[in-house]
Amino acid sequence: MNKIIYIFSILILLISCNIKKEDESKDTNIKIKVGYLYEFAGASAIAIAKEKGFFEEENLDAELFEFFNGHAAILSMVSKEIDFTYIGHAAHSLIINGDVQILIPNGISKGEKIITGKWTGINNISDLKRKTIATHFGTSSATMLNAILEKNNIKLEDINLTNINITNLDDALINKEVDAVSIWDPYTRQITEKIPNDYKILADIANYSNEIILTSSFVSTSEYINNNPDTVKKFSRAILKAMDYRKNNIYEAVEITAKLTGNDIESVKKEIDTGIWFSSSDIKNACDSGKMIKWYEAQQNIFLNSNIIKKSLPVTNYIQLSILTNILNSL
Repeated sequence: MNKIIYIFSILILLISCNIKKEDESKDTNIKIKVGYLYEFAGASAIAIAKEKGFFEEENLDAELFEFFNGHAAILSMVSKEIDFTYIGHAAHSLIINGDVQILIPNGISKGEKIITGKWTGINNISDLKRKTIATHFGTSSATMLNAILEKNNIKLEDINLTNINITNLDDALINKEVDAVSIWDPYTRQITEKIPNDYKILADIANYSNEIILTSSFVSTSEYINNNPDTVKKFSRAILKAMDYRKNNIYEAVEITAKLTGNDIESVKKEIDTGIWFSSSDIKNACDSGKMIKWYEAQQNIFLNSNIIKKSLPVTNYIQLSILTNILNSL
């Protein structure tokens, strides 16, 4: 009888140890909060990292939060509501002081356009003088508008510039409330699909690729990076794996992105061509050649020329180049 009790006690002890090990294993999962934007550019890599288990492989328990522009995401991150986020081009103007750091470049945008209605009589950029033009201030479309106007020697005082939230920007042109809009996909398609015979594209970012480089990135705060270096490396590895998966499985990436954002698959599919989507090898080559630094220098010059920032700083002030290089070499 004593022998049976002894064996039974050993079994209970072994079971309790296994349960404890499982609990400890669960405890090793690090909780992180990650921001993404609602479109393919801003959601795809994060959606893939979550769906395909790349966060989990790095023992990360990622909670995802949707934003409609990078400025809002950065404010949330600086307020410590989230730990990491994707940002589009325009929000980079907020990070040049170094409080927020670039971990990984995501891609280069090809989705911005300036569109007018055929009823306006506007045929080219020069015709925008004395016209009412709308954009969402502080976004990539505003950056493009400023750069295009400057290239065509048009000053801001030569036009009637108005600020309209991106969610209403397409309707402003469709309803003939403005003469032209500077806008980006997927909102561009709202115009082209609703008034297919009544719009005219005045400028397309794809035609200015040598002068206007709109780079998007994954970022975190300097404070978080300094306090959580291992977590930052884990996050970066997961995202780079997701970017490779996106590059090699673009149509599945569309489905995964649509699942996260709730957007129609066919609509998301049309966003594939709105950017150049990097893989880890693309980024490694850009790091080795110095091209990546040039992307961000060109981006900063756009901010300078548009008076969005007052002075230039070395882009290495806000890029975690050593962390990125070490991770790329370890993949």
